[in-house]
Amino acid sequence: MKNLLIIVFFSTVIFAGKLNAQCGDALLDACHSKLGETRFLKSFPVQLEEQKPGTSLPVVRYSIVFNAGTTYRIFACNAQEFPGKVIFSLNFQDKLLVTSFSIDSKTHFPHIDFPCNMSGLYHIDFYFEEGKKGCAVGVVSSSK
Repeated sequence: MKNLLIIVFFSTVIFAGKLNAQCGDALLDACHSKLGETRFLKSFPVQLEEQKPGTSLPVVRYSIVFNAGTTYRIFACNAQEFPGKVIFSLNFQDKLLVTSFSIDSKTHFPHIDFPCNMSGLYHIDFYFEEGKKGCAVGVVSSSK
């Protein structure tokens, strides 16, 4: 009986840890439900520490090649156990094209649909609102 209680205890601890620790593959799996009618292309892990006073905003940048004539959808999923809410922006040749957050209305957009007119190397920057600590996964998909 004692062995059974020990097994149940450790199984509960391990299972509960997996439920709370969604930063990683579990978060990516949960994020796949947002693909809708698009085709998964690539995912980007995003885990950043809180911005320290007097330092620049922590940002992670990923590069991806987009092809003209294709519409891409970019979205991200936050891990609920972290305070940061992810913001992402799409850049081409160091020019901001579009972002998932409106500063004026303080609105987060669930995704960006980007009809690509010029093939090339694009950059996606991820950071967390107000420099908070966060974990997320960014996903790029394309129209079928």
